[in-house]
Amino acid sequence: MQKAIGVMDSGVGGLTAVKQIQQMLPNENIIYFGDSLRMPYGNRTYQEVVEYANAIIEFLEKKEVKAIVIACNTVSSQITKLQAKVPLFGIVEYGCQEAAEVAKGEKTIGLIATVATVKSGIYEKTMKKIAPDKKIIANDSSRLPKVINSQMENAILLYMLIKESIDPIYKEDVQTLILGCSHFPIIEKEIKTLYPSLRLIDPAVRQIKELKKYLEQNHMQNDKQGAKYTHLYTTADMFEYVASIKRLELKLNKLEEVKLFLND
Repeated sequence: MQKAIGVMDSGVGGLTAVKQIQQMLPNENIIYFGDSLRMPYGNRTYQEVVEYANAIIEFLEKKEVKAIVIACNTVSSQITKLQAKVPLFGIVEYGCQEAAEVAKGEKTIGLIATVATVKSGIYEKTMKKIAPDKKIIANDSSRLPKVINSQMENAILLYMLIKESIDPIYKEDVQTLILGCSHFPIIEKEIKTLYPSLRLIDPAVRQIKELKKYLEQNHMQNDKQGAKYTHLYTTADMFEYVASIKRLELKLNKLEEVKLFLND
């Protein structure tokens, strides 16, 4: 059986990366791990984030994945501290690359992300290397990822938190906005309803394009059509994933609750 691509996230957000893989690499098997029990990672210490991420990487490597897509921006901000035997594909660099290309004539680019991602300054540092002429204006949200993960049907709360996250940036005449948390592309429709003029950047699109390029260059892609699978593992309630799976129109073969640590 062909080895799978691993995808890791703190919750349902990384399913946006799964969607991109299913569209761009339709013959690939996928193993997804969402650590919903401990989400949002953006409210955790960096030490905790690294500990959790390394445990997930170990889980995925035991499943013999050939590469791991880090959908979580908070984990990607700590990528140099992670331990892996297979290639890791972070998301921050690709988000910056895509935004810089899309916003060619703009001096400022907006970013909404978790507290930990914004606090790390990783997007500012990365953008400075890619496009030194551009400035990142960031705002964080500690509640929005959690609401997307488990209370997406609460439209009033959802719209309130979207406005709370974006309004301070929007006032700075930002035209391009990086969705710097994997959960945010799930609610692109709601964001566009409130801010129709904003260009939204989903870093996972560029991330999976680069993954595809890597697999092709290293002759690691699965070209065989036919039976393939997408397996999803979570540390919390499986039913939290149902709404996002349906909204993203994902094909799924298996949904299973597992323990990451003995005390889970």
